[in-house]
Amino acid sequence: MLPKVIGCLSGEVVSDAEKGELRIFGTRLTAINAQRLCNHLDTLVGVHVAEVIMHNLEFRAGKVDAARLRAERPRATLQELVKHLTRDDSLSGMGITKVALPENVKNPIEIEISNPSVKGAGGAAKAFAFSWWAGVLSGLLELEMDVKNFLYSEERNMMRCQIIPRD
Repeated sequence: MLPKVIGCLSGEVVSDAEKGELRIFGTRLTAINAQRLCNHLDTLVGVHVAEVIMHNLEFRAGKVDAARLRAERPRATLQELVKHLTRDDSLSGMGITKVALPENVKNPIEIEISNPSVKGAGGAAKAFAFSWWAGVLSGLLELEMDVKNFLYSEERNMMRCQIIPRD
């Protein structure tokens, strides 16, 4: 059986049941219920510790992904890389991510995720949504970035934050 290719561009999302693999833009991933993982982590260690654990995990993953993406596309602009990453978010089921890059990257970078796969105002869910972006932008900009001004709206089914340079 041939792998199933999902999406407009060949190779965006490949599901190969014979190998037991799921790949998005060539990166092997595992489909999990991320909301359940975040809820369990919150219950297991408490929301504050869960947020710290998830932040460190996702921030580091973001920096690794930024280095890989930069190596794969050394001539790409920051805008092109961010466009690719927001498409990756959509394909992976994170939700619809919008990133507003200011001209001066030392100003706050606005990120909004509508229809997020993981919902919550704190704990692991908060970090799961945006810490990866803080890591990616830290790697791409070669500037340590933090998540600030987080907002979760259950009514609007969206999460929003700013990514800003560390003091």
